[in-house]
Amino acid sequence: MSTPVLELKNVDSYYGKIQALERVSAAIYPGEIVTMLGSNGAGKSTLLKTISGLVKNQNGSITFLGQEITKLRPHEIVELGIVHVPEGRRIFGTMTVLENLELGGFTQRKKKNHIKDNVENIFELFPRLRERAKQKAGTLSGGEQQMLAIGRGLMVEPKLLMLDEPSMGLAPIIVKEIMKIIRNINNQGTTILLVEQNARAALKLATRGYVLETGSVTMEGSAAELQEDSKVVNAYLA
Repeated sequence: MSTPVLELKNVDSYYGKIQALERVSAAIYPGEIVTMLGSNGAGKSTLLKTISGLVKNQNGSITFLGQEITKLRPHEIVELGIVHVPEGRRIFGTMTVLENLELGGFTQRKKKNHIKDNVENIFELFPRLRERAKQKAGTLSGGEQQMLAIGRGLMVEPKLLMLDEPSMGLAPIIVKEIMKIIRNINNQGTTILLVEQNARAALKLATRGYVLETGSVTMEGSAAELQEDSKVVNAYLA
């Protein structure tokens, strides 16, 4: 295999004195979609927050394209090319769709034409956002807000896109649309780390996966292997 885009080795994270991640090791390679499976409270969101610098790891290492990033601040991690689209979308509801996208391109602010080009690319990927460019983001449907959250993340042209529960609260038909969009983003060359409660949809999309239980990796394998594993089937696919 090639050099990992992202590699975690024996990562521990805490909320105060409570340990949330214990000796987590994982690797993501160029062009992959890797999913993290686990029940609520297993540590999936904490893992993404630790990678993005919002939660500091106490032990272990995290490297991105060979560079140690554990001591970097969140905005420095974004500037390297890691984008975290958090659970719950967290768009700016009083701002328009276009303003949300332009804000997402803040790190590209010295390249105004570049921002315009990226907005146009987002509108090609999400035609519905073009139709609602001047609409307040808070008035969008849940599916449209998720498209906007992903689009805003893509404004910085990430090398690694981390998605936390992109299907949460969406109707099944919209979930299928979001998963198709994630596939298209990956096909365009973006490596993706996907946290998704809908394990069936995640494994259909992913190249490989890991299972997190109470903050530790208990299983890993190809998506096909995990789909056939009896423990995964009983816990997440039944």
